[in-house]
Amino acid sequence: MKIILAVDIKGGEVVHGYKGRRNIYKPLDWGLAKSTKPPEYLKELKVKYPYLADLDRIGGEGDNDSTVLSCENTGEYSYLNRGAKTPSEALKQPWIKNVISTETCTGKPEDYTDFDYFSVVVKDKKALPDGSRPSSVLREASKAGFEGLIVLNLSSVGAEDSMGGLDIEELRSSYEGTLLYGGGVNSTDDLLRLQEAGIDGAIIATAVHKGRVPLKYIQEGRIC
Repeated sequence: MKIILAVDIKGGEVVHGYKGRRNIYKPLDWGLAKSTKPPEYLKELKVKYPYLADLDRIGGEGDNDSTVLSCENTGEYSYLNRGAKTPSEALKQPWIKNVISTETCTGKPEDYTDFDYFSVVVKDKKALPDGSRPSSVLREASKAGFEGLIVLNLSSVGAEDSMGGLDIEELRSSYEGTLLYGGGVNSTDDLLRLQEAGIDGAIIATAVHKGRVPLKYIQEGRIC
């Protein structure tokens, strides 16, 4: 199973996420890296697979495009959620896997053919924006031909709650392709649970900085 480091970017700095309450996010200056500047942060930690989220653009408050582009050559490749709304907003770079999410997209999954991954954002066990069952959204998105799908449990981001009670097996059974999961992964035991359920990749952050998941996992990009 692939291990991916979540990197939330706000105001040009890496911030620590907590339950999607972005107005209270503060620079991640207490973690394993000395710098909160994304390229330096990623190089210091030697991250193989960063997952970059431009929180300013997601929130409609400017963008971090120059900061994102400065992260080239900091890993094998990066996933990027830049809060795209329309199909033309992918940031096309050979090292970026563009992610469109249910939080911001304004069309149907099949409209976003320039994007590599489709992310189902979940809050209180319901998919944004309309409260659908996450498994139903996965099944619908599976028809669009993405490289993979993502479940981002926003309610559990930074909450250290072991996935917040989501039915991981139900999510896995809803889609046969590459499926990534993020939110509330709190330990190596949680990673093993995801792996045993057949999840293809885990997006983590807090558990690494607090020492509950070894740093080498994000450096190797796998459980090792």
